[in-house]
Amino acid sequence: MGSRIEAVEVLSFRLELPRLALERLPSELGSALPVRVEKEEDGTLWVEHDGQESFLRFHLEGDGAELVEISIAHDQQGTFFQKVLGALMVRFHGDLRARLVFDPRERPAQEPWAEVSIERGRTSWPGLATQSAAVRLAHAAAEGGSVGASGEGEEPPSEEPLTPEEEELSRLLARAETAWQEYQRLKRQRQQPK
Repeated sequence: MGSRIEAVEVLSFRLELPRLALERLPSELGSALPVRVEKEEDGTLWVEHDGQESFLRFHLEGDGAELVEISIAHDQQGTFFQKVLGALMVRFHGDLRARLVFDPRERPAQEPWAEVSIERGRTSWPGLATQSAAVRLAHAAAEGGSVGASGEGEEPPSEEPLTPEEEELSRLLARAETAWQEYQRLKRQRQQPK
């Protein structure tokens, strides 16, 4: 992302996810982004950017968690927004409409704000668009269908065409799959007795 986000003005949001995903978040992010997860007695769970001013608050219900509050301020390089909030929205098919307010000194030739929209985990926001495409492609591969294939209990697939980033990611994944199959073939060939 590059610029420091001074504040995130949230217009609307929706996100529900497994509680376990939140509890695993600090170990998944590792030292790249120090986050702390704390459970309160009132049934809420906080995901905080350790030593910073940004946090997410979730209401816990059984094995699930519902996002109820977003507060992001003075986010250096936009890392908490990108790697925590944005990544969770994409991974768990959330919705978000927000305005990111940047430090105007870092973007003198541009507007000091930008609108971000995520719908059912899909977005064109740089960085998150690639994650969105990867989630869709992984889901399609797991379902044995095409991108946008729906599993049981999900909404029907959308007829939206792939974005250029999604098309490129699809090509790269296809090349990786071909290379992997060739590697496996050569490995089996080498292990066969002569």
